[in-house]
Amino acid sequence: MIRTHYSKDVKPSSGNVTLAGWAQNIRILGKIAFIKLRDREGLSQVTIPADNKNFETVKSITPESVLAVSGGVKASAQSQNGWELIPIKIEMLSKASVPLPIDFSGKINTSLDKRIDHRYLDVRNPKSLLIFKVLSATEIAMKEYCVEKGFMEINTPKFMASASETGAELFEVKYMNKKAYLAQSPQLYKQMAMASGFDKVFEQAPVFRANPSHTSRHDTEYTSFDVEIAFVDSSEDIMKFEEEWLAYVFKKVKEKYGAEIKEAFGFEIEVPKVPFPRMTMKEALKAVHGLEKADEFGEFDSDGEKKLGEYVKKKFKSDFVFLTEFPYDARSFYIMKKDEKTSFGYDLIYKGLEITSGGQREHHYETLVKQVKEKGLDPNSIKDYGEMFKYGVPPHGGFGLSPTRVVMQMLNLENVREATFLPRDTDRLTP
Repeated sequence: MIRTHYSKDVKPSSGNVTLAGWAQNIRILGKIAFIKLRDREGLSQVTIPADNKNFETVKSITPESVLAVSGGVKASAQSQNGWELIPIKIEMLSKASVPLPIDFSGKINTSLDKRIDHRYLDVRNPKSLLIFKVLSATEIAMKEYCVEKGFMEINTPKFMASASETGAELFEVKYMNKKAYLAQSPQLYKQMAMASGFDKVFEQAPVFRANPSHTSRHDTEYTSFDVEIAFVDSSEDIMKFEEEWLAYVFKKVKEKYGAEIKEAFGFEIEVPKVPFPRMTMKEALKAVHGLEKADEFGEFDSDGEKKLGEYVKKKFKSDFVFLTEFPYDARSFYIMKKDEKTSFGYDLIYKGLEITSGGQREHHYETLVKQVKEKGLDPNSIKDYGEMFKYGVPPHGGFGLSPTRVVMQMLNLENVREATFLPRDTDRLTP
C-alpha cells in the first residue's frame, strides 16, 4: 500500500511515514511552502522549506491533486495536529485540472442538484463525507445487532412477476420474453423464509418505487433494511425488537462519530430511551387534528407527520413514536386485521417523519385469500406466495426501514438525497 498512516494515526513520535490524499490548499510564502493534505480521516500539514529538494515540485501542484508524501514527522506547536511532515519525497499521483467544476468547501452555497452532478467532488467536503460515515456505521450496527440476536441474512430476487405491495407504483421491465417488475419490497420472500423455518431474517438491499412524488423524502430507488420474525404473539413483539435495535444502533453511532457530529453539525446525538411511546391512529389523529375517527382522515400526510412529531416531543419528550392500529384500507393484503376497520400494522415516526412500516402478517390461508380479493387483486397473480399458507406457516411479522431516512433525521438534513450517495429520483438517472 502507498499509505502507511492516516492523518489521525500520526503522532509527533511516529518517525518516517507516508501519507496520501488530496492537496486541499497550497501556499508558498517566500522561502517556505505549506500543503494541507486531506485524507478520509482529517488534515495534515506538510511543510517544505526552500532548501528542501521538493520545493520546486510544490509550484506545479494544483488544488485537489492526489499526492503521496513520504517524510519525517516533527513536533510543531503551530500545527493544529501538534506535528508537521517534512517531506523527503512528494509524488503527484494524479494532477487535478483547474478550475474545479464546483466549490465544495462550503464557503459558496452550491445547489444540491449541482453537488450531486459532481458527487465525487462534493463528498470530499469533510461534513458531506461524515454523513456517509454515519450512514455506514448505522447500517453496520443494524446488521451487527441482528447477527448477535441469531438472525439469518437473506438475499431475495429483485425481478418479480407481480407486485409485492398494494398501492405502490411499479417499474415494468422486459424480462427475456416476459413482463416483469422491479421489486418494491422483499416482503413476500421474507414471509417465505418464515414458512421455511428460518425464524428470524434480515435483508439490506435496494427497492424500487415508481413514485412520481417530488419531495425531500422520496427516492425511486433506495436501500431498505427489512426484518421478519416468526412465532410472535403480536405486533408488540416486533415493535419491542425494533426499538431496542434502534437504541443499539444510535449508541454505536454516537460512540464512533459523536464527537465529529457535534463539531460538524453543532449538536449531540441523542440515544433514544426505550420503550418508545405508542399511539393508536385514532389517538394520534385526535391529538393532532382533533378527529375522533381514523376513517375521517385516513393516514397522516407529511405535514401531519411533522405535527405529530412536535406533539410527541412535547408530550412524551421523545423523538420516536409507534403509530399503531393502522386503518386496514391503508395497508397491504398481507397485514393481519384487528377488526373490520383496523389492522395490526404500524408506522414508526422519527422527528415527524415515517421511517418504518411494519406489523403482524396474516398467516391463515383462507383469510389471506379473502383479503387478497378485498384489495382487488387476482389470487392467481400471487399463487406461489399463497400456496405456502396451506402447509403450515407460523405467526410472524416484521418491518422495512430506510437507513437514509434515519440518517436524514438523525443529522437534521433537509433532503434524503443528502444521505444518498448517488440518488435516483423522478428526474435523475445520472451519475
